[in-house]
Order: sequence, then C-alpha cells, then structure tokens
Amino acid sequence: GRPASTSVANWRVKVVRTLDLTLPPSPGMRMLMLTPRLALPFAPGAGAAERTAPAVLLVRGATIWTQGREGRLEGADLLVRDGKVATVGRGLRAPAGAVVLEAAGKHVTPGLVDCHSHIAIRGGVNEGSNNVTAEVRIQDVVDPTDVSIYRQLAGGLTAAHLLHGSANSIGGQDAVVKLRWNAPAERMILRGAPAGIKFALGENPKRSNFRAPEAPPRYPATRMGVIESIRERFQAARDYVREWEEYRKLPKAAQERAKPPRRDLQLEAIAEILRGERRIHSHAYRQDEVLALIRLAEQFGIRIATFQHVLEGYKIADEIAAHGAGASTFSDWWAYKLEAYDAIPYNGALMHDRGVLVSFNSDSAELARRMNLEAAKAVKYGGLAEERALDFVTLGAARQLGVDGRIGSLEPGKDADFVVWSGHPLSVYSVVEQTWVEGVLEFDRQRDLAEREARDKEREELIRAVRDGERPRGEDGERTEQREKQQEAKEAQVPVRQEPAARETARGPAGEAPLRLDYRDRLRRGGPAVSIVHATVHTVSGVTIPDGTVSFRDGRIVEVGAGLRPLPDASVVEARGLHLYPGLVDAETGVGLIEIGSVAGSVDLSEAGAINPQVNTAIAVNPDSELIPVTRANGLTHVLSVPEGGLVSGSSALIRLDGWTWEDLVAASPVAMHVRWPRFRILRRSLFGAPPPSEEDQKKERDESLEKIRKLFEDARAYRKAREAASRRGARADFDAALEAMLPVLDRTLPVVVHADEIRQIKSALEWAEREGVRLVMAGAGDLWRVADTLRARDIPVIVESVLSLPEREDEPYDAAYTLPAKLHASGVRFCIASAGGGFGSANTRNLPYHAAMAAAFGLPREEALKAITLYPAEILGVGRELGSIEPGKSASLILTDGDPLEIRTRVRAAWIDGRAAALEDNRHERLYRKYRDRPRPSAAGR
Repeated sequence: GRPASTSVANWRVKVVRTLDLTLPPSPGMRMLMLTPRLALPFAPGAGAAERTAPAVLLVRGATIWTQGREGRLEGADLLVRDGKVATVGRGLRAPAGAVVLEAAGKHVTPGLVDCHSHIAIRGGVNEGSNNVTAEVRIQDVVDPTDVSIYRQLAGGLTAAHLLHGSANSIGGQDAVVKLRWNAPAERMILRGAPAGIKFALGENPKRSNFRAPEAPPRYPATRMGVIESIRERFQAARDYVREWEEYRKLPKAAQERAKPPRRDLQLEAIAEILRGERRIHSHAYRQDEVLALIRLAEQFGIRIATFQHVLEGYKIADEIAAHGAGASTFSDWWAYKLEAYDAIPYNGALMHDRGVLVSFNSDSAELARRMNLEAAKAVKYGGLAEERALDFVTLGAARQLGVDGRIGSLEPGKDADFVVWSGHPLSVYSVVEQTWVEGVLEFDRQRDLAEREARDKEREELIRAVRDGERPRGEDGERTEQREKQQEAKEAQVPVRQEPAARETARGPAGEAPLRLDYRDRLRRGGPAVSIVHATVHTVSGVTIPDGTVSFRDGRIVEVGAGLRPLPDASVVEARGLHLYPGLVDAETGVGLIEIGSVAGSVDLSEAGAINPQVNTAIAVNPDSELIPVTRANGLTHVLSVPEGGLVSGSSALIRLDGWTWEDLVAASPVAMHVRWPRFRILRRSLFGAPPPSEEDQKKERDESLEKIRKLFEDARAYRKAREAASRRGARADFDAALEAMLPVLDRTLPVVVHADEIRQIKSALEWAEREGVRLVMAGAGDLWRVADTLRARDIPVIVESVLSLPEREDEPYDAAYTLPAKLHASGVRFCIASAGGGFGSANTRNLPYHAAMAAAFGLPREEALKAITLYPAEILGVGRELGSIEPGKSASLILTDGDPLEIRTRVRAAWIDGRAAALEDNRHERLYRKYRDRPRPSAAGR
C-alpha cells in the first residue's frame, strides 16, 4: 500500500509499491524442504516459478560500470522497466509505482558471463562412443536444479555458455543460458542466441592422458588425425548437402519414384556449420593446432567463432585476429598437462592488444563463482584498464556468443541483468549483495544469511530424528541424495570404535613448548648490507610503520624503525610509495615435486603403497623447476613441499624458493609426517568404467586402512623398545627405515599432519590422535569448523586447505569454504591458510594470497588474513622465530609491493630470501611474455 522504508544491512530499501521479489529457497531449503520460505523484508513469499520482475525498478546512487558508451559513472542511477534497462544516468526520478533501492557506496556491473561452463547438465558432458557426436544437444538435458546455478548467482554470474565435453573432435551442440535456479528449464535457455557446437583439439580428443577402463583405442591418436577427422566430416557434410540438393532438384514425379537420401542428424548439424548457421567453439591449447583448424576452416569458407582455453593464443594472436575468431581463455591456469606448459597469465592481454576479442572463462563450477577476480588478473598481468578487464567477463564474452544485443552491458533496451557489489568489483574484498536477471532478483545475500539459522535448525532436527531411531520424514520415493544425507547424519553420531593400542600413553606435558625446527641456510655468508628506506613497513607482528627503514646483513634483519638512517656500509633501496611485507609462506603445496600434472615422469608426489613414513620430499625437490620462479614472482618466499598418496605419505620439507641445489633450497626437514585419513563417505557413482565397490566392501577397506595405521604405530613402539634394549646390552638392533622414521613422531618432536575434510573422518582422526599421543596438526577444509571447540581445547592447529573450494554438501551455504577461516578465528583455533596446491594445483600456488583475501572478504579480519599466510604458517611449521614477520633477528625474507599483496591488481616489485635478492622477472612466463610481445606482425602475403 503506502510508501514505507526498512533497513536491510547497509541498504535503505524504499518500497514505493509492494511487488513480488521473492527468491527461491537457498540450497539447504531445497534439500530439506521442512520449513516455510522466508520472504524478503519488502516482499511476500512466492515459488520459484512465480518470480516476476517489478514493472519499474530504480537503483539509485551507485557507481555504475555500464561497459557501454557511458563508461563508469559515479553517483549514478539505473532505471529498469519490465526487465529491461530503460536509462542509466545521474539524478533520475523514480516514476510512480517504482521500487527504489538506495545504493550509495555500492558498485553495479552488468551480470557476469562465463563462455565455457559445464554446470546444469544432467547425466554428464561427454558422449564417449564416437569421435564425432554433432547430433547430441545440451539443451535437451539442462538441469535447473543444479545447486551450481545458485552458487554462481551468488558470485554475480548471470549467463553461461554450456558446452559439450572435449572427448570428441566434433562434440555436441551447445546452449547459452540465463541462470535461473529452480525455474523451468525452458526459461533458462537464452532464446535467439546463435546456435553453436563444441570442437576439440589436442590431448583430449586423442586421449593422451586418460581412457575409460577396458575401452579400445580410438582414432584419432595424434593432432594430425584430429584435424583429418574434422576434414572428413566437413567433406561428408558437403556431399550430404549436395545429395539432398540433387534430390530436391528432381521433378516432382521423379522425386516420388526415387528414394530420398537417408537423413543423418550428425551431418545436418555439420551442414549448418558449412552454411554459417552454427558457430564453432573449439577447445584448443597449442598454437600449431589452432592455426591448423583456422586454415582448414578457411578452406571450407568457415570462420571459427571462438577458440576455448587457447593457452598459446598469444603466440599467434595476429593470425587469430585476422581470421576473426574470438579467444575464451583461462586467466592464469598452466602446467596441469603438457599442452598447458607454455600458458602464461599475460595471454589474455597480449591477444587483446593484437586485436583479438577476448574473454576469460571458468570451465569450473568453483571458479565460475568469482569471475570478477579473474578479470582483475588482466590488470595485474598486462596492465589493461579496469573497464577493459571487466569486459573479459561481461561485454566481450557476450560478443563472442553473439548475444551482446541483449546482455554484457547496461545500455537502454538490453536485459536488466546486473550485480550489486559491496565495493569495487575487481577488489578481492568485495562481495555480491544482489544479482538480478532480467529485472528479477535471483540472489540476495541478506536473504541467504537470514535462511541459514532455519536451515541449521532443520539439520539438527534431522540428525536428532535419525539418532533417536525415528523414520526420517519424506516419501518412499525420496531422492538418493536425501537418503545419503540421512545416512551421513546417522554415521556422524556414531563414534568410531577401534581396539586401544597395547602401549603406554605418550602425551606431552601440559604447557608443552612450541615446536621449533632447525632453520638451515647453507648459502648464508658475509656480504654487503641492505637498507630499504622510506617504505610503509608492515611488520605483521606489530605496528605498521610509515616511512620506515628495514636494514639487514648476512641474511638477518638488523634494524626496523621509522626514520632510521641506512647502515653505513649498506646498499640502499629507495621504496618511497611502496610497501614492505614479510615473504609469504604456503604450508601445503607440491612445488618442487611436480612439473607438469599429466606427465608422470615429472611427478614425484606419491610413493607406491599405503605406508611410506621413510620417504622425505627434500631430496626430490627440483631446484630448476619452472614452477619455483613463477611462484616466487607473486611474493612467496617459502613453501612446504608435501608428499601425497597412500595412508602415511611420508614427511615434508620447508623449502626456500631460490637456490642452486636441493640442499640450498631446504630450510627445514623433516617438518611433519603426513597421514591421509581413510575416507568415510560412501561412493555411489563412478565417472568412468565400473561402479564403485559395494558399501560393505568400502567399509571393509576403510577398516583395513585404519588397522594399517594403528599397526604402524604399534610396530614403531616395539621397534623403539627393541632398540633401547639392544643399546642397554651394547648390541645393535636390526635397522628398519620406515620404523626409524616414526621415532621422532613417537617422541613428539615431529608433528603428524592428518589430512581430513569430512566430519566422520575428522572425529575418527581426533580420537586416534588422543590415544596415540601424537603432536597433531589437522589439514583440510570442509567440516573442520564443526569441531572447533575440540581443536581449541586441545590446542590443535589447523592448515586450511584451499579457501577457494566448493562446499562439501549441496545444502551448505555457498560461502562455506570462504567463511571457514573466520569461524576458526572466532573459536580461538590456531590456523593458517594454504593453497593446498598439490598435484595439478601446484602450478597455481602463486595464488595463495587470494585464498587469504577471500577469507577476509567473508569475515576474517584483514590483519588475520595476512598473518594466515605469513606468521601463522611459520609458527605452526616450527619456524616462527625465523619467518613470518619483520623483526630484528629474523630472516630477511621480504617482499616489496606497490599495494596490498592480497589484492590481485598489486604487483610485487622486489623480493629477498634470507637477505639475497630474488629474481622476479627471470621466469618462464616473463620470458615468453617478452618474446611474443615483441613478435613482428606477419604479412598476409607470407601465408
């Protein structure tokens, strides 16, 4: 009825006319279905299918990034009518009946667009039967109930390009969708979007790295064969079209006597490509295969619409631009397989500078939730203007898909797909407050937060009902996921029973001294001192010092203070306007142990077998790994190289990211023994081949694994006793390398890092550690916050593995992983943040600061976020007296930046590791960048 206003967090929402703006229930509400929906403070309830756009909506007083001719407007207004942008400008008046959102201090951008997605596809994305499957269609299997839709709306994504997988040279037909969670599937399809199809080149269609078990070899097996398989289908489609044309040219009487050609849906789809009615979006990596497809397409009069991923696109940017193809690439992924080894984060900017239409894509349900931060990397790597960088995930992406007439910018007549951000959209500290699709409010953070208490209450009811033996509510035909949730809840309440170990308890005394490792630096030697002057010094352990001076010699900090004079014999580094921080420390990665994820010969992460305490990563670290200088260039000075595989994987080593040999690199070793706790969750599906073992067999395997761990500790104690007895007799006990490696674990001088994520795993590991009396560090994510009280009470530190990860369960908040550090901090648990970049993720260890930044954006105090990747990992790893803060006596492991190191747009300008200047531009990415930045433009005549 009458105008009213109400406060929603930092918003003032003025209701001129009450309209239906109700959101769908958040993921947990959909899964449990036990409580009524909560309405927005300014709207009545409604179901997903009933959501409608207000007739008139005015967003007032925001900084609006139009991505169109108007550019960025501060203190501006956005007027929406019937789901379309009507006007953008300053001082707009609210028409009668308008809903007005007061957005002063907020930023508004177009909805983000992901040009390569595989979400919301029911039943998988690859048709593995044939090499060419052009007849299959994504639009037939779009699933609007996929929780990824909701999670990505929460990250500002409003449209996605759903692509077939890359197992086929010519895959299936695509679908461009609007993100409307739980709406009818047909409402997701973006009508009028040009038809497209997925092609794929390189390792995937030739099956270099994987093949379904027992599947026979399949043509093609080389890049040559991939191109020829496409050529053959083009020719077959051309012949097919000719055959039909000849048939249709026959007189009617002759047509009636003749047998028409056999209809072929595959060739009809490819014929649409030849006629220019269907666009090619081709997965590709290497420059040779990209150029080969360009030349093949030109022979048939075809233009490729986009190359997807195209990680070597910067090498042939001129050729891609001349052909007229777009490039939809990753911002900075690399080295996860051989054909990605020359990928560089400058790829997008270099192609853009040469005239290629560029977008950044996700190819990941997790990464798609933060595409704004991917865009920010084009500012960091390549120096693009902020608006142009944002184009990579808005207007540029829309143009590649041929839908820029409807989405991608906020201009009159376009769909009102927009995002309201708490701050600058390229800042790591900004979060999405609201996401609107065609004028309909599809995500609201305040609504989401309000629902969580009800959702948690329903979870508790469900667990209590299962625990008390009640029949769970629901119909006989309830979904498999719901049954699994009930079983999980039930198992979470049952303590894991194991036979107690027959041994004395080896718990340490109360008030045990903090772990302290021997910090080694075999390169430490005399030399000229260094004084860094006029910097803003962020000590981390104490105050920030404006106009500060830090001096060091022989690898150790000598003086820290404001206005200090340089040391008399020092080399002076002028740092006016710059910021000095301690070097960043990653407490879990595979850097040094892996070079290319899919190349077995370059991977030394996992030893064969389940029990390998005797192996240590130090001797396997490759000092000449290209990953080391790339990681160092973003401010990391030390990382913990962690073994993987089996149950007891071995012990880790702390390495400095500079040196000539592995002995130079090793700063401390061994640091911890790593145990991969057996999985408790029952696997019910398999991506490839036969289904997983039965539930009984999986539980049996788990119990056998727990017994192996128990037996190792029992044997180690017996071995220690045998050694002690032999020593008393003056005899010599038989040597066992595995059991010898366990002795410092039993003595509590070597901590045990147990890797576990899920509540039953964690509870089991905590019980075990209490019985065994080990010095425990927990590493994981997921459910660790659920045992925060126990962790705090026992003073068990935590290594948070990858803040940038998906929630463990569908019904958890979309930001569950983002908020984990804040929850641990609020509970008083000691923790640090790691990239957990083992295996394929090691190449992106350099992004450690952005894990901490996301935690800061979602509740962790910024100072704590910085400590979580500097001082806290150093303390937890036993080198807190050496690393992690800027204090006299500590290692001069420092980084000099032009801003906040947690912000993606910040560049590291200089670094020192143990007082030695570390090269930042002598790495694979910088070398390739300089080489291809300066590539002469080819002449058309030379083709």
